[in-house]
Amino acid sequence: MTVIAFTRPERRLRGSILLAEAAGFTVMAAPSLEIIPCDISEMERLFGTIRRGDIVVFTSATAAEECGRSPLFKDSVAVAEIVSIGPGTSEALNRFGIAAGTMPEVYSSEGIAEHMRGIAAGKRVILMRSDRGSPVLDRSLRAMGAEVTDFEAYSLRPADPAHLNEILDAGNSGKIDVFVFTSPLSALSFAEAAEDRGIDAADMLNKALVAAIGGPTADALASIDVRVDIMPEKATFEDMLSAIKKRTDEKR
Repeated sequence: MTVIAFTRPERRLRGSILLAEAAGFTVMAAPSLEIIPCDISEMERLFGTIRRGDIVVFTSATAAEECGRSPLFKDSVAVAEIVSIGPGTSEALNRFGIAAGTMPEVYSSEGIAEHMRGIAAGKRVILMRSDRGSPVLDRSLRAMGAEVTDFEAYSLRPADPAHLNEILDAGNSGKIDVFVFTSPLSALSFAEAAEDRGIDAADMLNKALVAAIGGPTADALASIDVRVDIMPEKATFEDMLSAIKKRTDEKR
C-alpha cells in the first residue's frame, strides 16, 4: 500500500486522514500550522463598514470559520457580493447560512484575480485572509481600479516541530512514498524542521514523490531545490489525493 505523509493545520488533520485512508493510502500525518484568531472586536468593526455593492472575498475555509466566531457575521455580509476561492470555502460559508455568489475556475489568488477582471473596477473589495496571504491578489485588484481592504482574519505560525519527528524519521529511512504539501508555509517549515534534525530536506524529498497543492506551494518547494512530481488541476485536498492515486497506480 502506498504510504503518504502530510502536514495540515490541527483542525483539518483528522478529516484529511480519513479522506486519505478512504482513498486506500497508508497515512502518516502531523499538525503543521497553528491558527491564531484575530481580535473579534476588530473583525466586528470591519463588519460594520460593509455596504451594498461591496465584494467580500474569502480566500480559505479558515477565513470563513474565523469570521463565523462573530454572531454579526451572517447579517453583516448579507448586503455584499460574496466570492469564495473554492468549494471547501463555499461549504464553510454554507455552514453559517451564507451562499457564495461566485467562485473562480482556478482555486488560487491568481484565479480570483482573473475571475474578478472586469467587475472589480470602482468597487470596494474586502479580502478575508490569513497574515500569509499572497500579495498577488491585492496588487492585481488595485491595478484593476478596486479599493482593497485587506483583513487578516487569522495568523499562521509553524506548529511545534517535534510533531514531525515520526514523519522525518520514516522519510529519512526511505519509508514514505509520497510527501504532500498543502501550503508554502507548511512546506518551508517542514524543510526547516528537517534541517534542524540534521536531515538534508531536498535530498530526502527528492528520493520520493512530492505532491503540491497550487502554484505558490510548488514555487516554495522549488526555492529549496525540491522537485514537484504531482500537482492537481484543482487546488483541493480531494483532487490532490486523486492525482496521487493516478500517479502511483501508473507506477505499478
